[in-house]
Amino acid sequence: MWFAGIDPTASPQTPSGVCLLNESLEIVFLGKCKGDREILQVLQNSPEPLYAVGIDGPLQPPHELQECCFRDDPPTCSHSQTTPYKGRYCEYLLTKNGFRCFPTSKNSFARRWIWRCFQLNQRLQKAGFTTLEVYPTATRKILFPQIRGKKQRRSTREALQQALRQTGVRFPAGGNVYSHDELDALLAAYTVLLLWQGKTVAVGDPQDGYIILPAITLRFPDV
Repeated sequence: MWFAGIDPTASPQTPSGVCLLNESLEIVFLGKCKGDREILQVLQNSPEPLYAVGIDGPLQPPHELQECCFRDDPPTCSHSQTTPYKGRYCEYLLTKNGFRCFPTSKNSFARRWIWRCFQLNQRLQKAGFTTLEVYPTATRKILFPQIRGKKQRRSTREALQQALRQTGVRFPAGGNVYSHDELDALLAAYTVLLLWQGKTVAVGDPQDGYIILPAITLRFPDV
């Protein structure tokens, strides 16, 4: 069984991190792809069928909003949220459990990135792939709480790679220190593998969608 992870950027012109991982924890591909076409090419060239593709980003808008709320800048539609929190319920739960994330809200500064995630998800589904929303930052904090510091720092990335090696992940030969985008893609693929192993929890609800995390006990505070 094979697993994939993607860390999308806000623009197809900026390379995104992409990873292919097999059930033996061998990294078959870990690098950057520019544009959806290159991403699809890597996924479609996988020697084995992919169980699922983990995407580090929202795959759908909140149930009271539509894609038009994120397509235009600034939004020109009349949709609005009546929930007491911004974004989706899954994001509210993550934040309340100590995993801060960008809410998928109409006034988000990351609207371009949100729109890109929507479009990439639809393109992958159209190509026949099963897609899942994951959150690599939360995956790292759950699995490797001892690793602190900004993920962009070389020392943090080296520590993460060493921790992943200790879990059995087999990196390509050469001793490269990968970028944070590539390592987020790897964590995304690793989360999908954990799902296949039955070691995850789905955070969210049917209306706003789910984010897959490594198994952890969550608090469900009143809204």
